[in-house]
Amino acid sequence: MSTKISVLYLDDEVENLNSFNANFRREFNVHLANSIDEAYSVIESKEIHVVLSDHKMPHITGIEFFETLCKTHPSITRILLTGCSELNVVVDGINRGQIFKYLYKPMNVDLVRKTVEDAYKKFLEDKKNQMEVVELIETNEKLEFMLRQKLIS
Repeated sequence: MSTKISVLYLDDEVENLNSFNANFRREFNVHLANSIDEAYSVIESKEIHVVLSDHKMPHITGIEFFETLCKTHPSITRILLTGCSELNVVVDGINRGQIFKYLYKPMNVDLVRKTVEDAYKKFLEDKKNQMEVVELIETNEKLEFMLRQKLIS
C-alpha cells in the first residue's frame, strides 16, 4: 500500500499499548491512547483510518466508544479487541458499535496486521462510495435544473 495506514489503538493497559507500538510502528502510523479523552484528542488532530479499542475499560466500554464514534466519525473503520468471549459483546459490537471485526486478546500479530489492512481497504472503499454519492447528487441537481429550464421555455 502506498499510503501508510493511520491506526489508533485505545487500551487502558499501558503494556498493551507498548506492545502494539513495538509490533506495528514500522508498518503503520501508530497513535496510542489509554483513555477516551486521549483517543478523541488524537481523532480530532490526526487523520485516522482505523481504530482498535479494548472492550473493557474504566468508565466506558469499547462498544460505547464506538457507538459514539460511528456518529461523529462514521468513516473510521472500527475493530474491537477483547479477552471476553460473551455472545452479547459480539452482538452489541456489531449492532451498536458497527464494528468491522472482533478480535481476541492476547493479540495474534499476523491476524491484527491482516485485519488492519482489510479495515483500511474498507475505509478507502467507503470513502470512494461517499464521493460517488456526492457526484450523483450533483449530477442529479444539474439534470433537474436543465429539465426545469426546458419546461419553462
